[in-house]
Amino acid sequence: MKKIVFAVALLLLVGHGCATYTGTPRHALSQLREAILNHDPDTALTYIDLDRVVENMVETGLRGHEATSDTESLGLAAAKKAAPFMLPLVKELVRRQLRLAITASEETGYFSSIRKASVWYLDIVVEGDTATVTPKGGKKPLFRMGKTTAGAWKIVEIMPEAGSEASGVERGQLP
Repeated sequence: MKKIVFAVALLLLVGHGCATYTGTPRHALSQLREAILNHDPDTALTYIDLDRVVENMVETGLRGHEATSDTESLGLAAAKKAAPFMLPLVKELVRRQLRLAITASEETGYFSSIRKASVWYLDIVVEGDTATVTPKGGKKPLFRMGKTTAGAWKIVEIMPEAGSEASGVERGQLP
């Protein structure tokens, strides 16, 4: 009888822990990981705001370049003017490529490290409707997440690689 009571108490405790765990950035990342491992792009893409990710990448890329000649200045100005018209195409291409990567069965593909990873090896700092995700013990954030109006958490920005510079701010640091 004691074993049954203990088992029920343990189940209630675990159930309560899971209930408080849902609706957090860590839970969203766990669900994203499971979707990737299950080769389920539809579910995976519910945890990534691909439009915002691509927009942030383009903005960071354009902001990070400083023209050193008249020719470069002209090219940069043209890129800034063309970006809004090209974004829908770029977003669709990235979406297709991401779907292909998620559905690929190869063990050495884009997401091979996900199999060994755990969301518990990430530091997640939540400030309001934004969460910054950094590897445990790391200094440079990997990405940012945003909370939707429905309360779901999604990746909204992938941080640029460390060591590069964008408009005087070291890339990888939050502006």
